[in-house]
Amino acid sequence: MKFKHQFVEFMPDDIQEGIIYISLEYKSVIHKCACGCGKEVNTPLHSTGWKMIYNGETISLKPSVGNWSFDCKSHYWIINNDVQWSSKWSDEKIRKVRKMENSERQEYYKNKNFENIDNDSSDLIDIPVSKPIKKSWFQKLVFWK
Repeated sequence: MKFKHQFVEFMPDDIQEGIIYISLEYKSVIHKCACGCGKEVNTPLHSTGWKMIYNGETISLKPSVGNWSFDCKSHYWIINNDVQWSSKWSDEKIRKVRKMENSERQEYYKNKNFENIDNDSSDLIDIPVSKPIKKSWFQKLVFWK
């Protein structure tokens, strides 16, 4: 199966078969499952989610798309707009990979500096605020814009 891609600001209400919708502003990629089951697949673009490669003509998504919560449990790669089917995963493998992904996500957010700021104000530094410089009437005239 070969997808077409379409860059959009907002996702349409009606997601069409065979089209990958990409909203860079909202960092989201949506398409209907490649197996034909009709389910919508959302692949958020994020440091802990999917990455998209656009070469000017086609798109690729990494990692693979594993629709583990769908009945079809389809598993495929989208490379240069083309679906490349991957092996079926057992429920045990799905559980292990989900657990690993959750751990990686938690580690990512734990290491974000802004997430680790505590309420201890002893590390805070007072930064002096400079006062505006008063200009003479001549400076105001010369530098007026």
